[in-house]
Amino acid sequence: MVLTTIILTNPATFQRDSKTTTSPGENDATTSNKTLSDIYAPVQIILNQERKQHQLYSPQTNMINNFCSEIRKWTANENITKTTFKNEEEYVAFLEQKNAIVLNYADQMTIKLFNQTFSQKIKGHQGDKYNRILVPLNQKKVVYLLNDQAKSVYKVSFTNKNSKKIKKLVNSKGIKKLQVEYYLLDGHLAMFYLNNVQMPHYTYLINKANASSFVTRLLDSSGGNSISTKMQKDKIIYSDGADNRMTVEDHTNRIKYANYSNSDYNNSTVERQSFNDHLKNSFTKLNSIGAPLDDVHYSEFYQASGTVVYRSYVAGFPIINKNNYGAFKIQTMNSGGLKYDFSLLSLQVPVPSGDKNVTLPPTITVYQNLINAGYSANKVKNIQVGYSWRKNEASNLVIDLVPTYFVNYDGEWIEYNELLNPTSDVGN
Repeated sequence: MVLTTIILTNPATFQRDSKTTTSPGENDATTSNKTLSDIYAPVQIILNQERKQHQLYSPQTNMINNFCSEIRKWTANENITKTTFKNEEEYVAFLEQKNAIVLNYADQMTIKLFNQTFSQKIKGHQGDKYNRILVPLNQKKVVYLLNDQAKSVYKVSFTNKNSKKIKKLVNSKGIKKLQVEYYLLDGHLAMFYLNNVQMPHYTYLINKANASSFVTRLLDSSGGNSISTKMQKDKIIYSDGADNRMTVEDHTNRIKYANYSNSDYNNSTVERQSFNDHLKNSFTKLNSIGAPLDDVHYSEFYQASGTVVYRSYVAGFPIINKNNYGAFKIQTMNSGGLKYDFSLLSLQVPVPSGDKNVTLPPTITVYQNLINAGYSANKVKNIQVGYSWRKNEASNLVIDLVPTYFVNYDGEWIEYNELLNPTSDVGN
């Protein structure tokens, strides 16, 4: 009955962009062929109007892709200018200026990657970081790149900026708005929702890749060494005798790969790697895995461990789960090796769930509940709305994506309900 309902009720409008649908079950991994501009696109759109800010999102259309495609049509002048504000108040006032669109990243980027992502040729400040793109709607030739941490703004002039197209995208049918405001959490500008947040609950048909396809890709691809297999409780360990090891956890469908003597790196190279190099090299490794990367975007960089995290996003909201469903972690180790952490499971097609929207409280309520429960304010680094990947009780061929709050507490993303009720088993 579940499969019949899926087939009969799944409309074409629910098809994911650039996604080839396959039957559920185990399938070979396929080459993703995603470009750097796909993966390093912004993840959120904010509309500044008068003294209010609203996050824009649409369950039907890929708004981010539409905005990025429009910016790629513009031509930036080679030279840019930098301004640094003295304090947080001045910087936030600039960020919240009226009649503007702000494209947000989940973490910092480099101006060099801006060039590659948006097909531009800006010179200078190539290694400088930014995490927001501000597009004034009433200024014909100007766009700003903003860095929250440094409170810096880079002014970029364009010869053919088209604000009319941007305004048209903002007023497209089906766009939903959530009023937001910026709050300072442990030196980080977090986006708080001022009112109750109503979000759709999704049910997705899932695909499970065949682990053997990753064995072929990641272990001794040249075929020079034989691959050994070892069963250990609920996991299988593959190794090729050349310091390559891949572990498949049967219960969670999680894959952990390690190459402890990767020839692509050595200690001196790792030490010299810039932030930009980390992002570019990890993207190359991400693509080489061969896993589906539809709707996957850059999410976080952890400098201490050299780890870049990529996550699946649904209408601008991330999927976060402790078993790495929908996520990829690429780590360059100090020894020169590599570690990958990802899942055999991937999303295929969203299907109507029949459930009503889930209503979440304002973010300030979430924050106050955490403090009242005894959590340290200094350890709450960020709070954001995302989707929790949960088992569907009716069928193992589909999963539920349930909207909820996630809290970055002491450097780790944890579901809000799990923090308030540590004995719960949410997100599994």
